[in-house]
Amino acid sequence: MYLKHLNLRLAAVFSGIFLASTLLLFAGTYLLLYSSVRREQTRQVQARLLEFWAMYQTGGIEALKAEVVAEKNQESRRPFLLRVAGRVNTTLFLYIPAQWRSFRVRDPESGDPAEPQPFLRLPLADGKGALELAGLRLDDGNWLQVGFHSADWQELLVRYRQVFILIAAPLLALSFLGGALASSRALRPVQQLTGAFQSIIRTGKLDARVPERGGGDELDALVALYNGMLAKIETLVTGMRGALDNVAHDLRTPLARLKATAETALASPAAGQRRALEGCLEETEAILTMLNTLMDISEAETGAMRLAPTRVSLAALIDDMRELYQYVASERGITLESEVPPELEVDADLNRLRQVIANLLDNAVKYTPVGGRVRIEASRRENRVRITVRDTGPGIPDEELPHIWERLYRGDRSRSTPGLGLGLSLVQAIVQAHGGAVAARNLPEGGAEFTVRLP
Repeated sequence: MYLKHLNLRLAAVFSGIFLASTLLLFAGTYLLLYSSVRREQTRQVQARLLEFWAMYQTGGIEALKAEVVAEKNQESRRPFLLRVAGRVNTTLFLYIPAQWRSFRVRDPESGDPAEPQPFLRLPLADGKGALELAGLRLDDGNWLQVGFHSADWQELLVRYRQVFILIAAPLLALSFLGGALASSRALRPVQQLTGAFQSIIRTGKLDARVPERGGGDELDALVALYNGMLAKIETLVTGMRGALDNVAHDLRTPLARLKATAETALASPAAGQRRALEGCLEETEAILTMLNTLMDISEAETGAMRLAPTRVSLAALIDDMRELYQYVASERGITLESEVPPELEVDADLNRLRQVIANLLDNAVKYTPVGGRVRIEASRRENRVRITVRDTGPGIPDEELPHIWERLYRGDRSRSTPGLGLGLSLVQAIVQAHGGAVAARNLPEGGAEFTVRLP
């Protein structure tokens, strides 16, 4: 209903603009026509005035009378008024066509002929138009006046107004109809957007899309943004549902063990209860770790993670982390190497950067087979610090590589390996919170390589 009203409003605006433009056009052409007609009327009056002046100069009033008699028999000549006034504005000679008998002779006699009156307009007694007189002083001091009826050119203007009204009325209706059709067509994408919104609200499905017209205008850009927004929302909702499913799945096992341990503790003597409580603490710690990691990832992705950047020596940090994982690597026969320039530093949150390196080293050691090698390097390239962790493990299956950064995602190979599936998600979130980027790839000679780039 709103769109229909909007269509009508747009059509009304379109019609209003058309009407205003038409009125301006009419006013301009009307003024031009009026000015042209008036100039032509004035020219004709002055031409006849000069013609009669020449006759008067050669034959006086008698010549004028003869001309009037001659022109009475010429129906093609335009009717005219002819008057000769004396010095005191008395009428010496007056000729009025029969159709102008309502003309008041005393009206021109009321003026002062001593004052030049090049043009005089006198209304007829019956109110039907007026006589327009042009005057010229003669050499003997008399006045010669010639007049024409204004009805001719006024009738032309009246007809012009009537024709304009007859044309403007249907054009106004057509403009309203055209505006309604044009606005309806232009607002069709908006109507489709509304329909898509209603479909989503009614069904809860986010797969509704609005077809693009391909015109490349602003409405197509709006439709493209809307479809892109829906695709992003659908991806996020799908990911959220998958994450919730994974959380529920991963929490089910420790909670079941926690419950079983508590039940065992209730039925056990004091020594058994202590061991059960220790088991409960371990399971609780695992659950808290999962939840805290999820909270850290969410804070980093939303920009709410608080960072305390300091000048960090990468050589010292990586040496500490290598020593921390050296014991685990030695137990599995894995060689742990590092190569970092001693002067290399970066502005970052020390504890968060330690989490990044720890997670990458933990994954590398965890998935590298016995006798393998893990190497961590750091360097500076184009005003960015690059940290690389390589291993000689089996690598990452190509179909799993795009998903390793998703929360709680665990590939088929990692199902049998302890873990929460949150380490790489946390790494990506922390690196992006620092304004950097992280990537992973499989090496041609085997193994995986993780690269962190920090400003």
